[in-house]
Amino acid sequence: MDTHVEESIIIPMNPRGDYSGGSTPGSIIAQQWFAKRKGKVIISFDRGCKYVNSLKKPRLGFFYDSRRRKVSHRFSIVDIVDDLGVDKYTAKFLPPWRQELYATKLDPGEHRTWIVISDIFELSEAMKLEYFGARAARSFVYTSVGSELTYSKEIPSPEDFIDDIIFRSARAPAQFTEDDLEMIIWALMVKNNAEYIRRQRKVEGENLRLDLLTKTSNGEYVVMELKRDTATKETLDIQLRPYMNGVKKDLELRKLKGIIIARDASSDLRKELSKPENRRDIKFVPYRFAFKLGRNEDQLF
Repeated sequence: MDTHVEESIIIPMNPRGDYSGGSTPGSIIAQQWFAKRKGKVIISFDRGCKYVNSLKKPRLGFFYDSRRRKVSHRFSIVDIVDDLGVDKYTAKFLPPWRQELYATKLDPGEHRTWIVISDIFELSEAMKLEYFGARAARSFVYTSVGSELTYSKEIPSPEDFIDDIIFRSARAPAQFTEDDLEMIIWALMVKNNAEYIRRQRKVEGENLRLDLLTKTSNGEYVVMELKRDTATKETLDIQLRPYMNGVKKDLELRKLKGIIIARDASSDLRKELSKPENRRDIKFVPYRFAFKLGRNEDQLF
């Protein structure tokens, strides 16, 4: 008689935004978007899993939203493997924000688990972790509860995600912030398959903090400086240029692009960026919002 109890795995995740952060690696919505485009996505954890070499691996998993402190999403498990077993999946299903980890070799005695997942959907009602019989989520929580929970198969597009940020900002007392702008740029990165390298991190060896460092789908490194309102020449001289020099030194890069994203640019910044020595590697990109009524607009007017 088979006494095996079908288990599920609960994994802590950030709901959206950062691709890494201590015990809560990744972003639920980023995994959703990647899996929707590619069919599957690989997530990983620096811990061994008892099912790596098992023939009876769980086929259902859940994401624990570490900010809301509730289990918020479910997903289907395609496979659970170690470093050797993941090789056959990496070319197609490894997202850019996991590639650096994949290239990092383990020290003797260390363990790492790769989980190939698909069909990431939000639960109709987020549940407290206690419902699953667990008090705290670390790298994994095993449970035999939760398969009966209902869920929605709707997956927000990057455009929907951006629209939600703008709508929320219009209603909120604090209105639109640079953090909101960063989240919008992040959504566009995911949409365009760019690699999210660093966010608000100190440049090694320098007393500098850059806003965003990305790698485009063409392999170009780009430093972004974000301003909610008007960017000035000071934005270029005190922030972007030193950031670029620090990143070049840190990553030993010969080429690097710089972009200032803001609502507007001051006259002194526009004049500085028009100089030949800046025109090639540094650009100003203004952002704008638009109001749309969808496909029915032509029927209304």
